[in-house]
Amino acid sequence: MSVQSASPVLPAAAPPYLADVSDYLGAPERRFFGEGYKRARHHLTGFHIPEADGAAAEAPRLGATAQVTYPSDWSRKGDVDQRPHLSTVDVLLLAAQLTEALLTAHLGLTEQELATVWLARVRIKAGSRPVEDDLAGFPVTAYVADRLPSPQPGRARTAVEATVGTLRVRLEADHPDIRPGERSAVEPAVRDGGYGDAGRLGGQRVESMQVRPGTNVATADVRLSGGPDGALGGMEGEHQPSVHLVDAFVTALQVGQVLLYELDQVPRSASDTLWMRSTLLEAATPHRPRIAPDGGPLPLRAELRDAVLLHNRHGETWRRADIVATLADITVVCSVAHRLSQTTT
Repeated sequence: MSVQSASPVLPAAAPPYLADVSDYLGAPERRFFGEGYKRARHHLTGFHIPEADGAAAEAPRLGATAQVTYPSDWSRKGDVDQRPHLSTVDVLLLAAQLTEALLTAHLGLTEQELATVWLARVRIKAGSRPVEDDLAGFPVTAYVADRLPSPQPGRARTAVEATVGTLRVRLEADHPDIRPGERSAVEPAVRDGGYGDAGRLGGQRVESMQVRPGTNVATADVRLSGGPDGALGGMEGEHQPSVHLVDAFVTALQVGQVLLYELDQVPRSASDTLWMRSTLLEAATPHRPRIAPDGGPLPLRAELRDAVLLHNRHGETWRRADIVATLADITVVCSVAHRLSQTTT
């Protein structure tokens, strides 16, 4: 595969301002990053201790069977329903649920302690193939990989390595400083209202998107609606209402989509699937109010980095780029690729 190494900037014809990204990308209820991701339902069943080798063999670990269901019209381009596949959002929520269950069992956390646990860092790496045909039941596993210091006294961090379908995930969870073995182990369980509960996922409206001339940088205002209105059970429950990692991810990807499509002058209706290669989510604090201090929308900054064209032996041209964004003390770095049609290349 050959690489065109130059990293271009958006053409002068790119729209410098969008009042609402939905004016460009289409109605949110017809798009995955608009409303489609919230229509998925996730289930973990059959918790067990899986066989393991290597680093996981001696570590506390947990396995389960996952199921993800989507309605047929979860995402549409033009008049065509897109084929469901395991998304980055699905992987994040399933890995977080598995981490909740594993840490609760491993450390013997109480309900109140679990509600103080928060995700400081999540890294997701795509597998060799997408998960499309096995959504009705596929294996997920996780094990405790490391114990890390926390910047807060009386707390510690645990790194969990998880596998969700063909994707690998590393999560770093900040929790009360309880040493393994101090308490009796408890049975793993997924709790109502936990991190992966659909009730935690509110709405996002990305407005006033402004592209800086001569760059691949954009700013926007994000208005969050819905979601929890008070404390919940499960991981990060004590910190609600709060900006969810999913809020940061899907708003970053929407602005990133506009930048990507404008870079190559691709109409969204004619675009191919945007494939995630890797995603890094880092949160500086669990205290992330869903509105700005003045009661207005939250500022978002996003840019394309390392944008290159790839040419493969099949005569296809792909665009690869990193979408880098910040929202509410959450940093998103998502490496993506999509195939360009012959008319755009």
